[in-house]
Amino acid sequence: MSICYKIGGFLQGSEGLRSRTGSAAAKGWDYIVVGAGAAGCVIAGRLSQTLPDARIALVEAGGERLGLTTRIPGTAFIASSFPRRNWNFETEPVPALNGRRLSWFQGRILGGSSSINGMLYLRGHSLEYDQWAQLGCHGWSSDQVLPYFRKAEANTRGANEWHGDSGPITVKPSRLDLPICEAFLAAAAAAGFSVVDDLNADVAEGFGRIDTNIANGRRVSTALAYVQPARRRGNLELQSDTVAARIVIERGHARGVEILNNGVRKTIWAEREIILCGGTINSPQLLMLSGIGPAGHLSSLGIPVAVDAPEVGRNLQNHPSYALRFACSKPVTAYKYLNPRAALGIGLRYALSRGGSLGESYVATGGFMRSDPALAVSDTIVVMVPALVTRGGVGFRLADLFPERHGFTVMVGSGRPLSRGWVLLQNSDPTAHPRIFPEYFSAPEDLRALARSVCRMRDMMCERAVRDLIEAELTPGPIPNEQSAVEADIRARAATFFHPSGTCRMGSDPAAVVDPRLRVIGIEGLRVADASIMPAALNACTHAPTIMIGEKAAAMIAQAAGYGAPPK
Repeated sequence: MSICYKIGGFLQGSEGLRSRTGSAAAKGWDYIVVGAGAAGCVIAGRLSQTLPDARIALVEAGGERLGLTTRIPGTAFIASSFPRRNWNFETEPVPALNGRRLSWFQGRILGGSSSINGMLYLRGHSLEYDQWAQLGCHGWSSDQVLPYFRKAEANTRGANEWHGDSGPITVKPSRLDLPICEAFLAAAAAAGFSVVDDLNADVAEGFGRIDTNIANGRRVSTALAYVQPARRRGNLELQSDTVAARIVIERGHARGVEILNNGVRKTIWAEREIILCGGTINSPQLLMLSGIGPAGHLSSLGIPVAVDAPEVGRNLQNHPSYALRFACSKPVTAYKYLNPRAALGIGLRYALSRGGSLGESYVATGGFMRSDPALAVSDTIVVMVPALVTRGGVGFRLADLFPERHGFTVMVGSGRPLSRGWVLLQNSDPTAHPRIFPEYFSAPEDLRALARSVCRMRDMMCERAVRDLIEAELTPGPIPNEQSAVEADIRARAATFFHPSGTCRMGSDPAAVVDPRLRVIGIEGLRVADASIMPAALNACTHAPTIMIGEKAAAMIAQAAGYGAPPK
């Protein structure tokens, strides 16, 4: 993710900015990629590889140093919360959640969220991509995006119908060895769910070991997989800790990006294209700061309107989630790793072989379930964390990240919500975070559906395979497993998975923000390529689909430059 906002002042007009005073000294670029998150790293890396003569600038607000917690999989829960690697967004009060505000973590570091997330690699079902095509996203059906998923992967299963084996991103099933993981899957089987070997092989409903992007005990972020090789080629320059304040538009054409680097304001120029990869919050923000957005909103803030695009910032979707927390009567969870002797042992094992629990994601098992048996494909995502998750509210406390006793947490999320929110600017100052209105459960069926799934999961936790390990259900606790009671507790305690999407919606209709080739409608030379272009949310984590979007976008850009076959 990544547009930085630490910049003072803001020049609204573009007149005079492109006077090439000093432009002979300024380096020109063929392509400027704004945001070195999951998609931005893929695009910059692929363009560097496919177009060896192209000059590519990759602008990143965060730092480029990837510390130990971003590299060691078992410490990702710390990396995901650490403030300096994070945008630390906070939502507006959510009416359906009793007016609570929520934290939204998004990566602000080279690799974006791919450098700090839980490394869960879930694509979603093929019918969900076919829905994209039905919504006017021609070229984005399941058959047309699958080649780009396969292109990105080096799957340890080898190449097959669903997977590739020679891509930059190593993908493997979790091997975290904790008894609670197998007990959870055994309970799923006893409850009548399918337990599968591959959750990315078009599973309509079922549970299993989750795929992760880990190789040899190290996180495989897009920073390491795509940008690191590209920097060795010499045609890509990373500009980290660099502010992107606005896109410079001249006569309907995106020409440059105004940036601040080391306290110096300047504009860098693109001869071919600018590709915006800031993510679901930052991409619409930068478009609006550049005059592309709802005309009334921009005018009220004194921002000159380049394109009246009412849907910029609209169509915001995310996965509201609800946590079931269980105390365990036996030492079967990750709490055992906090024992000093055990901690020393796992540390030594990792240091010697990169094996053991530190070489795995802290999340191993989960799956998909239907809130209604009549649904063709699941609408609920379930993730089992083999520890008691205590973090809550807004803010950061390191102590909140560690459990106080044996237990586990089951996160139940609304995977394809009907509710839609929006993003607005606070003001014309790019140092201010935008206003985020998630509008969870504004469509009442979302709350009803999530409550039904929570009730199913509570029933599953009564299966003997896991019940015998449970000492008590800590939350929600004593409330009955009934629709109305669960709905009320969801309003009181629900939080979110960090999977926002949709604010620069792709489509073929005039109201869409980008067309199916990801070109911003109304502006030449400008594309958006990140999770913001998704027209409808997927019942999956956004990480793997965002990598696919980056691969497909890079192929489109290279084809437009005359290289390679037209993307499917």
